[in-house]
Amino acid sequence: MQIRVERLRVRYEDFELSVDNLLFSANRVSVLVGPNGAGKSTLLKVLAGLIKPVTSSIFVDGRDLARLRGSERAPLVSYVPQEHGAALNFRVFDFILMGRSGYLNIFAAPARADYEKTRDVISYLGLEALADRKCQELSSGERRIVLIARALAQDSKIILLDEPTTFLDLKHEMEIINLLRKLTEERAKTIITSVHSIDLIPRLADFLVMIKNGRILAAGPTAEIFQAELLENLFDYPLQVVEAGGRQLILR
Repeated sequence: MQIRVERLRVRYEDFELSVDNLLFSANRVSVLVGPNGAGKSTLLKVLAGLIKPVTSSIFVDGRDLARLRGSERAPLVSYVPQEHGAALNFRVFDFILMGRSGYLNIFAAPARADYEKTRDVISYLGLEALADRKCQELSSGERRIVLIARALAQDSKIILLDEPTTFLDLKHEMEIINLLRKLTEERAKTIITSVHSIDLIPRLADFLVMIKNGRILAAGPTAEIFQAELLENLFDYPLQVVEAGGRQLILR
């Protein structure tokens, strides 16, 4: 399921994000990259409906997201923040079950199908050992997986993630990277995520969007635009891109 952004404008007191036209293709991992404050998180939150832009048209397979009710949006788009402070007091199973809330009427209790979906997600991600633990008892890497699990329970076609690997150790970082690839390949999810570490991009991204000062510097297939010249322009720092073992690597 693809998502198209047209004529997007978001303004803060001293910042503006402007995107004239941007297409995220279905069943691909698209990565947003850029300096801190470039507008990556803002773009994700607009796509998730958490920030209302000054102007924008956002279409999911031709459907205007602004015209859809919550229950109509739930199967289309879900959002995974970096952390979720409110989750800390909940049992892992119950927190993942909250991903079904977009399908429920106000004050309605989860149905058998909601519990079954939650169990399916827990089994798929191998989280059985964590299901009865409190989220506050988990490591940062485990909590990130649980946040993604809640989005899977929502069963949306598009999953938006805000820097899901930030501050993780190497093992958990690669677990997240491999999981996002797996969701695209096995469950046909359209993934749009920001990343902090540019070293991860060749492993993760099918499509790359470079954002600087609230503008799109470049966007296209990763193999075409993951280039030293563009990266140097993006970060205002000298970099080299080299090939090693069939992969592109960054030299700083």
